[in-house]
Amino acid sequence: MSGAPARSAAWPEAGAGLMRAHPSPVVAPLLAWIGAGLGAVATWLVLRSWSGLEAALPACALRQIAHIGCPTCGFTRALVALARGDLSASVALHPMAVAIVSQMLAAWLASGWRLARGRAGLSGRWLAHAVALDAAAGLAVWIVRLATGTIPGNPS
Repeated sequence: MSGAPARSAAWPEAGAGLMRAHPSPVVAPLLAWIGAGLGAVATWLVLRSWSGLEAALPACALRQIAHIGCPTCGFTRALVALARGDLSASVALHPMAVAIVSQMLAAWLASGWRLARGRAGLSGRWLAHAVALDAAAGLAVWIVRLATGTIPGNPS
């Protein structure tokens, strides 16, 4: 026999209470919400300080093959302009940038509001509808931009 005392239900292992502790159901969504906010701020700061953007971006395959801009042509540059506070340049580069950033901000704020009130975040159904509407609007914007020749860098 060893010199160690016998363990029983009345004698739990050291640290056993710590191993069983689970975060409350609100903690994980709250951490995800905070992480999303910090990620957005970090992205905004990178976009705001980005210089030499044209040289850093890869050439669009659709532009190289078909000589037309893709539906998202100008979107990154529009985000950079928006991050720098140039709303008119952002809209000229890609009209959907302002709309999508606004939607993301509204969804983040609504999720935080719901979490603060002890409710779950936004439903996936809402997200699916928003993505479908944005895709349809993006396609419409692309068609109008193709027809009017207003895609940035579009060869005339």
